[in-house]
Amino acid sequence: MKIEKIVDLGKHYLVDNTALLLGSTPIYTAMETLASGMSVATSFESRLKVAALAYMGLGTFYVKGRDLSKKILGFTEKTKGWKHVVHDSIYNLAWNIPFSIVIYQTSGADLEQTVKGVAGASILSFVSGPINGHSIDAFRDFTGTIPSPRKMPKIIKNSKKSVKKLLAAGMVAGSLISTLGIYAIKEEFFPDKVYQEYQEKVEKTKVPFPTKISGLEIEVLH
Repeated sequence: MKIEKIVDLGKHYLVDNTALLLGSTPIYTAMETLASGMSVATSFESRLKVAALAYMGLGTFYVKGRDLSKKILGFTEKTKGWKHVVHDSIYNLAWNIPFSIVIYQTSGADLEQTVKGVAGASILSFVSGPINGHSIDAFRDFTGTIPSPRKMPKIIKNSKKSVKKLLAAGMVAGSLISTLGIYAIKEEFFPDKVYQEYQEKVEKTKVPFPTKISGLEIEVLH
């Protein structure tokens, strides 16, 4: 195999896996920390595992499976946008349920958090699926690996390669900034210690139950 071919395969591999993570990471970070009550540490570990698994090949498997599914169903450049949305939502849901269970259970989430996380991930599939799809198609186009099969504004579609590379870099930066921003919001407004302090305060304010009554005096036995 020629070195040019190896480099080209490596570029496609890196682009596809990165594109998949760009759209999904901020969405699931928000769901985990703000909706499911996971700590920043647990969420961060789960996102790292997802990224590691993606770059180990699972992301490519997801993206290539999506490509194959659309090919089997006869998707072309003329296929209407809403059909892409429906396909990506259903395809994403089929992946998210089993994948989320494994990720959360191996990232320190308890049973309740896992159930909430999986339920949230399933619901989010109908949002993140289309976002993942757009992210993959746009990032491929911007990096010059595969032209986007979707309709794009002419000013973007006909842009120079240098401009598209800047757009690709902007997608990466936007995803990272969004994710870090969500973690900052979690730490600032919904820190884990707030819930713990609340629980401790509840325990301290509980009125002891009298266990022995002698005349008018109440003796509390501990």
